[in-house]
Amino acid sequence: MRRRTKRKLKEFFKIFFQLLIIHAAIVAAELFLGDSGISDITSTLIAIISIPLSLVNKNLPFYTGEGVLITAIYGGLNLMIQTVIVYGVKRVFKRLKKQDSF
Repeated sequence: MRRRTKRKLKEFFKIFFQLLIIHAAIVAAELFLGDSGISDITSTLIAIISIPLSLVNKNLPFYTGEGVLITAIYGGLNLMIQTVIVYGVKRVFKRLKKQDSF
């Protein structure tokens, strides 16, 4: 039983860190390429990745200008919501695939 729990937790953190890297790359692109034409694309991507947090409260995008600590908390909360969604979808597809094999 413990092995299964550890495996699930390991998979959850793997998804979390993959999403973290994607978020960091998008934000870095926005910061470094903000003056070029790519800023339209990165701004759109930032708006898309902030959707889970804005579903909680429409006034809570994670990139608010309220300071580093609050921005980090909002970003972490947004990342956790996205991780739970991706992890849940992945588990549902695994179960569906397992049922189809029988």
